[in-house]
Amino acid sequence: MRLELSGSLVRPEPIVIHFGVEPGFLPGLGDIIDFNPVTYINLGYTHFDVICIGGGGGMGGGIDTGNTGTQVRNYGGAGGGGGFHRVRGLLSALPNPCPVIVGVGGDPGTEHVSNPALTTDGTDGGTSSFNDPTCRASGGKGGKRAQSNSLTVTTQAHGGQGGLGNRATAGGGAAGGLAGTPAPGGPGTPGTPGVDGTYNTIIQDIGEGGGGGAGGVGKYGVGAGSSPANAATPGGRGSYNPGDTSVYGPGDLPADDPGSGTSDIIPGGAGGAKASPLNKLPYVYGKSKTSREQGDMGAVIIRLTAE
Repeated sequence: MRLELSGSLVRPEPIVIHFGVEPGFLPGLGDIIDFNPVTYINLGYTHFDVICIGGGGGMGGGIDTGNTGTQVRNYGGAGGGGGFHRVRGLLSALPNPCPVIVGVGGDPGTEHVSNPALTTDGTDGGTSSFNDPTCRASGGKGGKRAQSNSLTVTTQAHGGQGGLGNRATAGGGAAGGLAGTPAPGGPGTPGTPGVDGTYNTIIQDIGEGGGGGAGGVGKYGVGAGSSPANAATPGGRGSYNPGDTSVYGPGDLPADDPGSGTSDIIPGGAGGAKASPLNKLPYVYGKSKTSREQGDMGAVIIRLTAE
């Protein structure tokens, strides 16, 4: 007896589906959007490999006297970077539809010209998730506001804590930097940098966002490139593993304030993470910003295979 097979046994090539804000990504910022596993099962796909990266925290508010009064210019702390989580599994084990959320970046806090009581913390970055709790990563905590406009008192403008993989509540990752105590002629008592977030490839591929840098203190009217009363501190690297740098997001060093002319008082932003193992791209998602902008959005990236 002879058997004849009809149809094709050719397996479909792997595909990568992006949810986020980069060119070609599908929308879904902060809202639930549907991923339909059955659609891809019918095309011959069997397995998924997904990475979630949380949104970056917002920068805290500072004091900007605009070269009047005390002439102080200080900055709030930078937000923390988004966490990282990677999970693999069978498409057939997922619900249809499967909910996806991309975490939004946190907003910067409110600044004021003189009154520290009217400054506000940056807001937290949002959680990114794929069929929560299958895969999820929390956003970075918002940076702390400046609580002083003095050249001799600490501002407590600490950096925000980084996010963490397999967690839905903001934070949980690397610690933010701590603000130092300024002195009129500088450099004062130095603060501490944001801590690097770790990346654990043994336990569920969980990564931490970097801790945000602490804000610095300067003064108007002292000339370009002047020394700060107290320097800001660097932001930590996100999801960093010296043996596997495929997903880590670099942190930033402190920056100068071109308006006041003071050096190194803008804190370093914290690193989020990359999804390079799946999309082969160098983009970093979930990074915190220190330019009075919203923190970077997170991402959800899925690779489908037929095995």
